Amino acid sequence: MPPLKRPSTAADETGDLRPDPPTMRVAVLTNILPPYRVPAYQLLANTPGWQLRVMLNAESEFDRSWDVDPGDLDLEVIETISLRRSDTTLHLPSPRRLLAALGRFRPDAIVSAEFGARTLISWLYCAWRSVPLVVWAEHTRARMRAAGPLRRLLSGFLAKRAGTVVVAGAESRRTMRELGVSDDRILEAPNTHDTIVFAEVQNGLDVDAARESRRAQLGCRSQVALVAGRLFSVKGIEPLLVSWQRLPEEVRSQWTLLFVGDGPLAQAVADAVASRPDGEIVHVPAVQPRELVGFYLTSDLLIFPSLGDVWGLAVNEAMACGLPVVCSTRAGCAEDLIVAGENGWLADPLDVTAFTAALKQAMTCEHRNTLGERARTTLRPYTPEATAEGVRRAVRLAREMNGKRQPPHRGPRLSA
Repeated sequence: MPPLKRPSTAADETGDLRPDPPTMRVAVLTNILPPYRVPAYQLLANTPGWQLRVMLNAESEFDRSWDVDPGDLDLEVIETISLRRSDTTLHLPSPRRLLAALGRFRPDAIVSAEFGARTLISWLYCAWRSVPLVVWAEHTRARMRAAGPLRRLLSGFLAKRAGTVVVAGAESRRTMRELGVSDDRILEAPNTHDTIVFAEVQNGLDVDAARESRRAQLGCRSQVALVAGRLFSVKGIEPLLVSWQRLPEEVRSQWTLLFVGDGPLAQAVADAVASRPDGEIVHVPAVQPRELVGFYLTSDLLIFPSLGDVWGLAVNEAMACGLPVVCSTRAGCAEDLIVAGENGWLADPLDVTAFTAALKQAMTCEHRNTLGERARTTLRPYTPEATAEGVRRAVRLAREMNGKRQPPHRGPRLSA
């Protein structure tokens, strides 16, 4: 990730004074800056009357290889203890540092991701300064139930005290209801890929020529089923390999199962490559999002065998490229994006019989291209503009509910 840039607040390079500050300061607190969030954050930063600052726990995480250009976003990385835990990174923010950063910026509203320590500290600040808190919650009921009792207790505590809660879709909305959040306080901001980058790459390619060239380079067969993402247990890699092995030979004979990604299960994928005939299973290390577009366009089908993703952005990306999807019913995006038989297929990867059947249906379907076009149509409303507007609405409603239609009186700053 390139060095983070923060715009000057006094004068630009020509020495001209910048305009007077906007009327409302909004702080967005999150773990890291993923590339797919940048367009939505830029749209939020351009909201008339807003000054946006994105506060990060870290520039990156151990399992992320993204090259992110934040552009002119106002960013601040707040020093945090980050611990690696199996397939994720646990961030432990310093209350003193986070409160000091908020005190310097003095936001009129805070948008904090997830129900963890960062949001608890944010709530304390909001209670002290009488400003609204919006929680951007990407959770599923399965993920919440798998959390420890203390985490569930904290989540319920914060959910009830947030002014509004932003969710990605139907599954996360149900999760918030179970935590006691009323429907009138839940607003949707759909998860979206970087539509600009994907459109740029697709418009600049001779798709048919690029497809044939890449398939020849990788040694793929006539049809390609893509698995794009980190090779972790939660991604369902192992049950997928079991289901693939159970497919009839006459079905697999024309297909390549193409993995693009890195992770602890890379060796399991390598073993599968070695155990099957040439071209049946192919593995490519992780690539940047812009490069990944070419792999979607090379493929005929996306397989998303997740065992617990809170959403599943690879599904968005594949559908934007006109691919139908075999999607896990355990993925947070399944209900919102996939209509079985219309733009993809749904099955539980842990039900090997059912998932194998879904794979067979997809791989032998004579109308996959039609389903792919329907998938592309399904995804059209899922844009960074829709994400940004959902967050704007949540902030506005939270301020109304907080009785703060005007910026609050700015009291003394918290000391660093």
